[in-house]
Amino acid sequence: MKNSQSTHFIFDGEKVILSPDLWRVFNFLKEIEKEIETILGFDKKLESIRKQYLEMIELAQVMSQKIKENSIDFSFNFSEHPNTIVDKLKMNHPVRSKFIVLFANLDTLLCLNIAYENRTSDRKVIIDKATKDPCVIKSFLEKFCLNEENEWGRKNQERLKNITADNLRRLRNSLIHFFSVDKNLQVAEAVLDDKSRRIEQATDFRTKFISPEDLYEIIKGAYILMIKKWNDDCLDSLSKKSDEFKEKILSVNNIIKNYGAIPIKGDQINI
Repeated sequence: MKNSQSTHFIFDGEKVILSPDLWRVFNFLKEIEKEIETILGFDKKLESIRKQYLEMIELAQVMSQKIKENSIDFSFNFSEHPNTIVDKLKMNHPVRSKFIVLFANLDTLLCLNIAYENRTSDRKVIIDKATKDPCVIKSFLEKFCLNEENEWGRKNQERLKNITADNLRRLRNSLIHFFSVDKNLQVAEAVLDDKSRRIEQATDFRTKFISPEDLYEIIKGAYILMIKKWNDDCLDSLSKKSDEFKEKILSVNNIIKNYGAIPIKGDQINI
């Protein structure tokens, strides 16, 4: 029986126009993107709050002095000294945790690509290929992540030449399984980019670094390349009057439908 679901798909380089039957795919990916941007931006937001709080303390000190100068009868006791609150807003950068979340995102794209290329929504088949076939992983990383078509690669061509698919795979495995790093590719926060680049140059890339922001840009570039491929495949199938693209993209749709997590907000639970 022929599948009646609509799978029209257009990507013009900036926006995607797609059939309602495929909204599930992009809503799923969009929710992941929002969570990751929140995690990556958390320390910056916290530092911004900390700076604003310091300004409020300075304002309170000025107002306190004015109260004294004008002999105004006023008193207020904080439950704890304001400076202790400032200290609480300091945090260590959880760089390894950020990488683990980002690699989980990259694994998601890998699995969706396996579903697409193999026209399967069989979870076991997808997981086996994603975890047991190094060639599948290497091919995905080289095709979508580590090349000059990926915007990060285009902007960082010298670094691109010195970071391999095997480097990323080994770093991913070290972080996820041992909360550690691999000797071939070190991790560093983006604030240390200048120092990282100087060390890479001084060691002729025998020592090389990647930041969470680097990996996130690589992932976003991979996402765009996947969408471009889906667009091209859709147009090709339409020109050939073929169901090939429909079979592939519905495999992606079905794996997300059956296994993709859906965030549920408190106001959506009526108990």
